[in-house]
Amino acid sequence: MKKFVTAMTVAAAFGAAPALAQSWYLGAGAGRGNLDATGEDLTGLPNAQLKDTGTTYTARLGYRFSRYGAFELGYYDLGKYEFTGNSGNSLITGSAKAKSFGLSIVGIAPIGPYAEVYSRVGYEESEIKANANLGNIATGNASEKQKGATYGVGGRWLMGPNWGLFAEWMKNDKLKIDSYMGGVDFRF
Repeated sequence: MKKFVTAMTVAAAFGAAPALAQSWYLGAGAGRGNLDATGEDLTGLPNAQLKDTGTTYTARLGYRFSRYGAFELGYYDLGKYEFTGNSGNSLITGSAKAKSFGLSIVGIAPIGPYAEVYSRVGYEESEIKANANLGNIATGNASEKQKGATYGVGGRWLMGPNWGLFAEWMKNDKLKIDSYMGGVDFRF
């Protein structure tokens, strides 16, 4: 009897392994970030011009603890935003770059066998690095770290048993960047 119980336990463990293996996933994507600010907001210079869109990237690792929820650790490169302005007769040029690391809880609502929508809320730490050049006279650099909430919504289309495509809108509480991304998730 003891051998039978051991054999059944081993068989159950191997039978459950594929379901457990489907709980973890990796994702990567790219998209467009829109900075909700003016050149004057970013630089403090009147009439400063700002390129308010940038390319964004994400990489994430998630653990799906049920059909309806997951925990996700993510990295977001939120783009580079360039500006120009004048201080007196001097031209000032520069850029600001933002990135973020976050931990989110994701609520998932399946829509049939091949699609699902989700929303996320979590905690993030962002870093903004900026540089400015005053002609050939001077260069300045600054960085700032912020902590706050992150949130977003998205949809996922399951293309096979181990992979799917996603589209997502994401925002960090402290940053004024709306990020629109698409990418792929791979479950293992």
